[in-house]
Amino acid sequence: MRRRPFPLITLLIVFAIVGFSYRLWNDPMQLLKQVFLIGLVAAVFYGIYKWIQRQNFSRSYQKAVKQSKKLHHQKTKPTSKKQPRPTALKKKHATHLTVIEGKKGKKKNRASF
Repeated sequence: MRRRPFPLITLLIVFAIVGFSYRLWNDPMQLLKQVFLIGLVAAVFYGIYKWIQRQNFSRSYQKAVKQSKKLHHQKTKPTSKKQPRPTALKKKHATHLTVIEGKKGKKKNRASF
């Protein structure tokens, strides 16, 4: 089942085709200039968008690098105090899980479905 497009969209597409063909027939040089101008404006907006996106990425990357350096430098700093070694390690508590043995060895009787 195909959905029909909204009538306003269909009307806009028809007007665009009529306008394009009229401009192509009467003044093709003006049409070429208009298409070039639209492409130029789109390229400028795309360039600005990419530049802003790169700046935001760079800023967040620099922030992550600074955070990473801060974290790693704290770990590698030598301490002046000697820390006492723990003499007795804490016992790990055994988990209270049991294995339920099923019917692993039995073969299924496929004829009894």
